[in-house]
Amino acid sequence: MPVEHPVFAGHFPGNPIVPAALLLDEMVCAIASANSLPMNDCSISSAKFYSPVAPGESLNLRVAVLDNTTVRFEVCAGTRLVASGYLSVQAVERL
Repeated sequence: MPVEHPVFAGHFPGNPIVPAALLLDEMVCAIASANSLPMNDCSISSAKFYSPVAPGESLNLRVAVLDNTTVRFEVCAGTRLVASGYLSVQAVERL
């Protein structure tokens, strides 16, 4: 996310970080898009944040399908774990 993005005007001036809600939204969009799932089929069951993300920082998303309805995700910046959690999916059979 570029530092010029409007979300950084208030989150936080002088020391911007990517808001957790925006990070989760991007993660759900990426999983849904990569697996041709409607966004309505995905919901976040749990999420934990370990480290803030700076504007423009490159992130990697790792996904593991655990069963017919659960996907585990991890978001990393290089080797640093940024966030992890579980996504409930109504249509995992398409993954």
